[in-house]
Amino acid sequence: MKFKTAVEYRLLRQVISLGIFFAWWFLFGIIFPVVGLLLAGGNEKVSSDVLIPIMIFSVIISFIGMYSDFKFFIQNGMNRFNIFLVNVSVVIMTSIGTSIIVFLLSKVSIKNFDLTVFLTSVYSSKNPFVNILLIFTLLLFLSSLGLLLGTFNDMFTGVKKIVILLLAMSIPVIVATIVQLGGEAARNYWINLLKDIVGYSNKNGFSLIPLFITLFVCSALCIILFYVLNSLHEIRHKGV
Repeated sequence: MKFKTAVEYRLLRQVISLGIFFAWWFLFGIIFPVVGLLLAGGNEKVSSDVLIPIMIFSVIISFIGMYSDFKFFIQNGMNRFNIFLVNVSVVIMTSIGTSIIVFLLSKVSIKNFDLTVFLTSVYSSKNPFVNILLIFTLLLFLSSLGLLLGTFNDMFTGVKKIVILLLAMSIPVIVATIVQLGGEAARNYWINLLKDIVGYSNKNGFSLIPLFITLFVCSALCIILFYVLNSLHEIRHKGV
């Protein structure tokens, strides 16, 4: 299978999935609340966040897509590096398209009903391109995480998967224990570190640049780990 054909195939599947999502969200995120407002006849203002559902869905479609398409690509003669490039390319394209759609939807206002994006509300910017870039970086990170999780899920089974998951789950417990044992100085250090990661300061509030850096670094780490796992990924046959 040629690279262009694989990208078109993968992109079409992602677009169809996103189309189904937005149709579902239009029904439950817009139509139902608006009908409820009209029936209630009140003057209270109601808002619906556009970004949170698509954040969750971005992880899911990347996870499912990577899990289902790897074997198909291998059987059609693609090498692992091209599979890696196909998935990363599609993730970038869908993240760009989705971020634009989410931003445009956030400008919709119907009487007492508004569509919002919590992220751009907190990290406010008058520049629409900056807001779109912020949404894009978040979706890119989540989609990259979905690719990584999908590959991991297909590579490991049984006891190996359980052990790795338990080790991963133990990290927050270990960190929390260390912080508590370290006293107030350790707690203040980790709180300040968390503030730096999300770009918050007591004086200036939330700042965009640190968050951009955090999301890009996290996306890069996910993509690098995905590349490593994808290079080692073998087709898992039934019964194995």
